[in-house]
Amino acid sequence: MKSYKNCFKAAILASILLPALSSCTNDKEYKSTIAKDVKSQFLTKDKNLSKTAPADKWWLEFNDSTLNQLIDMALKNNRDIQIANQSIITSRQLNNINLTTLLPSGTVGISRQRFSSPGFGPRGISYDLFQSTFDATWELDFFGKNLDRYKAGKLRFLKEAQLYKANSLRVVSEISQNYFALKATQKQIENLQKIADLRQKLTVIAQGKEKVGSASKVNIHKAEIDHNNAESALIDAKTNEKVLTYKLAVLAGLLPEQVTEILRDKNSKNIFNYYSGLVPVGLKSDILKRRPDIIAAEYEIDAALYDKSAQFKEFLPSFNLTARIGGGATNLGDMLKNGANVKDIRGGVSVPLLSAGQLLAEYKISKAKGKIAVLDYEKTVLSAIEETESQLTRYINALQVENNTQNSLQSSNKILRINQNKKRLGVISNEELINAEISKLSSENMLAQKKSETLANLVAVHKALGGGFEGYEMKFENDRVLWINQESNKLQ
Repeated sequence: MKSYKNCFKAAILASILLPALSSCTNDKEYKSTIAKDVKSQFLTKDKNLSKTAPADKWWLEFNDSTLNQLIDMALKNNRDIQIANQSIITSRQLNNINLTTLLPSGTVGISRQRFSSPGFGPRGISYDLFQSTFDATWELDFFGKNLDRYKAGKLRFLKEAQLYKANSLRVVSEISQNYFALKATQKQIENLQKIADLRQKLTVIAQGKEKVGSASKVNIHKAEIDHNNAESALIDAKTNEKVLTYKLAVLAGLLPEQVTEILRDKNSKNIFNYYSGLVPVGLKSDILKRRPDIIAAEYEIDAALYDKSAQFKEFLPSFNLTARIGGGATNLGDMLKNGANVKDIRGGVSVPLLSAGQLLAEYKISKAKGKIAVLDYEKTVLSAIEETESQLTRYINALQVENNTQNSLQSSNKILRINQNKKRLGVISNEELINAEISKLSSENMLAQKKSETLANLVAVHKALGGGFEGYEMKFENDRVLWINQESNKLQ
């Protein structure tokens, strides 16, 4: 009897001391200072960069209806986004399960028993006994253990929402980059077809010269080699066009033939008609507030802290209430007629005396997971800064390369005009004029490639900055995530 009293005293002592110890176990080891070390300015400085915040839905700035249509379809149909949507739903329902631990749980039962005794009379005695019971249990969450787990689940739900946004931003970026690459490829196909035709003309000219003795067979073979190379380049470009189309189909969640139909829009822009202009990037420190992966990592730290707190409170006594209320009768209709004739309400206290080793191990695991969450947050911040700085550098340098290529194209156009004038005066041959045309078309193809790379780097900058959906909130409708424009809601 004395041992039971000692256990009870230990339980009372634990219920008093452990909360105090819990408050003493500060979480300084889970605090990251890396965000404070992030400077406000980017290392990359350029006149094309602005300190103003990036525009929401930056892809609209390209003013391309086909691109906008593909992005709208992707936000609805992309499989990765749909998977992220299901992850949000799963997290939401897991959080609802955690909520139920804060509330009483109960079951209702109805039973029928058949009693029979052959010892009375020729046929004996038999009767039925009907019983109805309501059993309820409730863990009184005095120390907030279950509440901590509910809060952790809610934070992970918010984390999944941020990962959903990160997935959406990635898909939008990939569609934009592949779309611009496709536009460049289509322009190159157009020019490569012209180059192949011009190379064929040069072959015919070489054959004519060989017949009159002004050229050798070597000239014909060289012309044929150039023509074959032009045809091969055309085939490669057409192959790339198909591959990029199929990539867009997967990203938009459509079949290839459906995307092909969308891409036939005659109002779609030429690759040379896109202009990036001044790029708003905001301040370097703002990416900590905008990037969804960083926000998600922050939520995970807070959730891990609640997990650790809940696991610590497993050492404390748990208090439970159980109740059974019911009634019985020999007739089913009279079962509840006389009210409840079974009433049993009990309270209990359980102390984890024999599972201390397991609880200690689980608590250490929760501490380790908290530290992992902090390290993952710091890694995410560092990766975000590296990505943003690198993409800004790539974009600025791509602009310079594009400008140089533009100058080369202008020089090719000047050479072509000079040769056209010379041809009118009879100073040069058709062969020299054709070579000038080929040089100009090749310069156009190079500019299309560099323009596409510049636009791809611009998209990568926007992705690295984490912008695109700031003016939107996520709404659930029939277990599906919808993007709701907050500004349009205010106008309505």
